[in-house]
Amino acid sequence: MTRDELRLRWGVLGARLKADWWAFLMLGVFAALTPLTGHAAEYTIGPAPAWVIPITPGAASSAAASQDSFGEVYLLVDTQVLARDQQHVTYRRLVINAVNASGVNSVANIQIRFDPSYQSLVLHSIDIVRNGHIIPKLATARIQVLQREAELEAQIYDGTKTVNVFLDDVREGDTVDYSYSTSGRNPVFKGLDFGAALLQFSSPVARVYSRLLVSSSKHISFAARNTSLKPAISHHNGLLDYVWDVVNPPVLKVENDAPFWYMPYAEVTWSEFADWQTVARWAQPLYQVPEALSPELQAQVDRIAKTEQTSVGRMLAALRLVQGDVRYLGVEIGQNSHAPNPPALVYARRFGDCKDKTLLLLTLLEHLGIDAHAALVNTVLQRGLADVLPSPGVFDHVLVQAQIDGRVWWIDPARYLQKANLADLYQPDYGLALIVDPHTQGLTAMPRAAAGSSARHLDVLFDARAGFDKPVRYTLETTTTGMYAEAIRARLSSTNITDVEKSYLNFRATHYAHIKLAAPLQVRDDEAANHIITKETYTIPDMLQPSSDAKQRVADFLLPDISQVLREPPDTIRKSPLRLIYPHDVSQRTEVLLPANWPLKPRSTVIDDPAFHFEQSTIIDGSRLVILDHFQALTDEVSAQDMSRYVGNLARARAIVGYELAWSNQAAASRATTVAPSGFDRMNWPLVLLALASFGFWTWLAITTYRYDPAPSSDCDKRWVGIGGWLLLPTLAFALRPLLYGKNLANLAVIMDIDRWSQLTTYGHHAYNAMWAPLLLLELINDSAQFVFSLLLLLLLFKHRSNFPRIAVWILISGAAAYMVVLGLEGLIPNIKADPQASTRAVSNLIGSALWSVYLLRSQRVKATFVRRYHASTPQALSRPAQEVSS
Repeated sequence: MTRDELRLRWGVLGARLKADWWAFLMLGVFAALTPLTGHAAEYTIGPAPAWVIPITPGAASSAAASQDSFGEVYLLVDTQVLARDQQHVTYRRLVINAVNASGVNSVANIQIRFDPSYQSLVLHSIDIVRNGHIIPKLATARIQVLQREAELEAQIYDGTKTVNVFLDDVREGDTVDYSYSTSGRNPVFKGLDFGAALLQFSSPVARVYSRLLVSSSKHISFAARNTSLKPAISHHNGLLDYVWDVVNPPVLKVENDAPFWYMPYAEVTWSEFADWQTVARWAQPLYQVPEALSPELQAQVDRIAKTEQTSVGRMLAALRLVQGDVRYLGVEIGQNSHAPNPPALVYARRFGDCKDKTLLLLTLLEHLGIDAHAALVNTVLQRGLADVLPSPGVFDHVLVQAQIDGRVWWIDPARYLQKANLADLYQPDYGLALIVDPHTQGLTAMPRAAAGSSARHLDVLFDARAGFDKPVRYTLETTTTGMYAEAIRARLSSTNITDVEKSYLNFRATHYAHIKLAAPLQVRDDEAANHIITKETYTIPDMLQPSSDAKQRVADFLLPDISQVLREPPDTIRKSPLRLIYPHDVSQRTEVLLPANWPLKPRSTVIDDPAFHFEQSTIIDGSRLVILDHFQALTDEVSAQDMSRYVGNLARARAIVGYELAWSNQAAASRATTVAPSGFDRMNWPLVLLALASFGFWTWLAITTYRYDPAPSSDCDKRWVGIGGWLLLPTLAFALRPLLYGKNLANLAVIMDIDRWSQLTTYGHHAYNAMWAPLLLLELINDSAQFVFSLLLLLLLFKHRSNFPRIAVWILISGAAAYMVVLGLEGLIPNIKADPQASTRAVSNLIGSALWSVYLLRSQRVKATFVRRYHASTPQALSRPAQEVSS
């Protein structure tokens, strides 16, 4: 991962994670004052609920066990949920076999998370099964309850606790079997139920048992993803009982760099929320703007209204107030997991999470007369929300949708302080959002960011005017815009500039080992235009390096920033799509100041792939070499089926990135020549040799055919002798055939250029198709044959040879048949633009060839005209009739 990508992904978060010990102290006080109910708020020990059905663990298949990579195999994943009126209980039982030492370490440490603000935890059993014997461990196990905040690093305090159970005397081959249940539901959901049952995992599971018992009065919707399994349904005691029972589900491993919204696992979800409109109505009271403001907030509203005369100015002022004055810190205990705190409280204590900051911003905007609503999103699933059942549980973030003068703006008060003009303000894109509004009917598509909306441009200079045997000054000026600029701005705000400078130097040193810092890192931040310019200045003392064969010295002008975006993904043979960064636009202008005018050749290359566009061009102007590179991502994922094409095009792009100058050791450093292939080197020699062989063969066959000497017809009428009548038409056509096929061969020569031939016939390239090679080779062989024999036909025609009619028929029929075959092969290549008249033309050509063949074999004029023999010493005297008659 490149340095800049790390900034992009973690820069904004890093700014929010700036150490704020006062906030943590406040959290400590808050936690200390939070009322707990003693032991009951932690856990109790007791039997499983009576409604739970005991399930027999499965037996892992040898094939499934062989796919384990963590040393453990699950024999049972048992989840049973009771949702009845105000009662909500989740029972879980896990049975895990430790295959090796790594598995022992895993199964011997049990962790159970729960939220004591509304849940109670009951431990039912913890057993070790060894050689068929059950060893109870619940009474003797070391159990600790820890306040382990999993998201504290992200400034989120949710109050969850973790029960840690440490088992002793666990051995390889042992099976750990434990069960527990949690009771209670988050009051924020108003008693409405939703949930999911995963039926497939990335580790071997012998049996997956999922059960849901709900009151028959509840209206529950179900959805199955990646499975056709139907639940077994029964009805008893006023409850509907749904059971999904899967034995040895296929192990499914998804590559780490798959898109977050890619959900290939078999899963069943349920929800009591009928549709997205119902979810929006549920959320509406949570984001209800208070009618009266606290004195502090009213003062801010009055200040903004007085200083900003336009709605746009007021929106930006309110956004900056919330982003700048209110720290990001979430206290998400109990119903505050989804319900925001009152705006007056949030502003008074100057901290809040995304929900708190959103409601605070909505409050300011409404009192400033701006129409705005909360927008619920999922930063991970993003557009994958379209494939899930409606429920509040699918959202992990909230921001604001504002409308001004008929235009919609998406603004995120939880982001790092944005001071950009509205035209340059970065607006997030999470694919789909649920607008919290009474008129909401469904999800709303957020506008997709333009490919170049967030960009990075580098101006690079290698100053080698003093010679490459002297230190070369190396400067880089990088301009970042959009979300790239915000990420760097956030990093710079939370990191010492010296540390940033050091990280930049270390990155450059991976390409130029002895590089030295020549001047401090310079940063110019244009917050209004939302771009940041950084300038790095180095010297490279040893630009010249020996070549691999030690016969030359070379100077490499490396482009690491461009090379990084073109790097090959770790897994190229995959089953899941590849996640790409989007928008991602990187361009670089590299200027090399040479010691003298050198013989360099300009070049230009464009590589277009459905996933990206890359182009490079070089310009030489005396002693100045300029290299222009531009990469732009066009999408945010590549399907598994398209990986070979994508990886192939990445490799082609990487192969041309950078530039190399080489010197012979005899010439020392007096003059340079580029290592550039000549036209002779780039010739497609295999096809050239094939073409020569084809022409040679057809020429030999034509000479042999020329000697073919059939006897002329003996019943010809001498009145029809000569080229006239209907014979003029085929004569004209035969005269044009060499020109036609000569043009075809010239077109083929262009297509069979080494670069174009490689694109069409190299597996993985976007232009590749398996039929290109046979099509082009067939055309080469056919066109060369038709060209040679068309010349032969003209010779035989004007010599009035007796073999002309039969050879002409053979050439006409073979040409028409070859055209039909070529047309069929072209139809198998999708990226050839279809000619709607091609089929009609082919049939007409075949019919015409057949009719003219009959004419050539039956015509009296043809029989009377083509009578000369190859072996005749003197031509037979022919008399021309006084009057021409067409035949």
